[in-house]
Amino acid sequence: MTDALKIDELKVFLKSNQPVNTKELLHFYQQFVPTLKINTLRWRIYELKKLDIIYSPQRGFYALQEKKKFIPSATELIETISKSVQDRFPYAKFSIFSTQWLTNFSNHMYQSKNIILEVEIDVIDAVFHFLNEEFPNVFLLPDQKMYDYYISPQQENIIITRLYVDAPLSQIEGSYYIPRLEKLLVDLVINTPVILPISQSEIKTIITNVLEVYNINYSTLSRYAKKRGIEKRLVEFNLSKGEEKNDI
Repeated sequence: MTDALKIDELKVFLKSNQPVNTKELLHFYQQFVPTLKINTLRWRIYELKKLDIIYSPQRGFYALQEKKKFIPSATELIETISKSVQDRFPYAKFSIFSTQWLTNFSNHMYQSKNIILEVEIDVIDAVFHFLNEEFPNVFLLPDQKMYDYYISPQQENIIITRLYVDAPLSQIEGSYYIPRLEKLLVDLVINTPVILPISQSEIKTIITNVLEVYNINYSTLSRYAKKRGIEKRLVEFNLSKGEEKNDI
C-alpha cells in the first residue's frame, strides 16, 4: 500500500517545492501513474496525513510534517471535571484545557495552572452552579478585575467560558473535546474573557514559540478568527498567511 504513496520521492519533491497545491501534487503522482484520478489522489492525501508525512498549512495546500503534532496531556483534574460534566449534562458539548499548555511556551514562570472549561451558552449558568458545588475556585467569565481581586495564582482555578459554535476542536477517545491549537492561539489573542492575565507582548512571545515547535493550519485559524471578529489582528501576531487558494 505504501509503495503507491512514493514517500521517499514525495519528500524530495516537497522539500524543494512546499507548500504545493492539489494540482501540483496530482502532477507529481502522474509521473508514476499518468491516469491517476483526483479521487485516488484524495485517498493518498488521507493516508499520508494519517502517517504524519504531510499536513495542510492551508486548505488545498500540503507540506511535510516536519514539526511536532500538538498532543497535550490531560491532567487528573481535567479528567475528573470532564467526567462530572458528562455525567450531569450528557447532551452538553464542552471543551476543556489547561492554561499550562500555553504558559509552557512563555519565557516566564507562572504559578497558576488554571483549567478552562468552555460550554455551550444555553447551559453555561447551569454548569457553573453545578461545578461550584462540586469543586473549589470556580469562576464564570472572569474579567481582569476578577483576576486581580479574587482569582489566586497559587490555586488551580476552574474558569468557565462560552464555547462558540463550529470552534475547531479535537475529540479525546470518543469522549470530551479539547481545543485545537489554532483555536487556542485565536482565543489567546482575544483573551476576553481572560484566559491568561498577561500582556500583549507576552502573548506574542507565546505565539512565536508555539509556531517554532508546531505546524498549524492557517485556513482553520483564519476561519475561527473571522468568526470571533479578529481576522485583521492576525498579521500583528504573525498568524496570517494570505488568502486561501485551491485550484481543484
